[in-house]
Amino acid sequence: MGVSQQAIADALGLSRTTVTKILNRDPKYSASEGTRDLVFKTAEKMGYDFTTIRRPFKREYGRTEINAPAKIEVILDSGEVFDHGDATARNIGVGGALLTNIRLNKNVLPLRNFTLKVRFGDLPELANLVGECQVVRLTDSTDAGEPELGVKFINASVNDRKILKEFVDRAANKREAERQAAMGKS
Repeated sequence: MGVSQQAIADALGLSRTTVTKILNRDPKYSASEGTRDLVFKTAEKMGYDFTTIRRPFKREYGRTEINAPAKIEVILDSGEVFDHGDATARNIGVGGALLTNIRLNKNVLPLRNFTLKVRFGDLPELANLVGECQVVRLTDSTDAGEPELGVKFINASVNDRKILKEFVDRAANKREAERQAAMGKS
């Protein structure tokens, strides 16, 4: 039998209603980012079946186009570096990113559990972040046989998420200002 939302609530000393609203990403429910992180991390550690929630694949945060170079490492559960290479982060948000133009030395992903470490050295605002990621989606939207990895950030601190949110907000504001300026020139 799977882990229930009540079991998660009991482990955290929260109400089941609070846990349910957080796991379902109820847009009308306000909880601190720390509480949200704690609920999701605890649910993951306890082996909660995330397919039972109403919005399992809905992004919690928006993403912004950046098309920025990134360095990636494929890390096995043992901590061993399986491979490393480069990618382009086509978009990024507080919760994750879409990696394209992936170039790994071995040109394969392992068949056992792994995480990715992503670094954005060419973006001064994000240069100190090391995003530990889980692959949540593998696609090829280019029709060119080039895989794209949708990744979610795991183990991100509240400060890391704050830096990402500020970066995304600045980029969105800049795009909007450019759009408004272009409309004014038309």
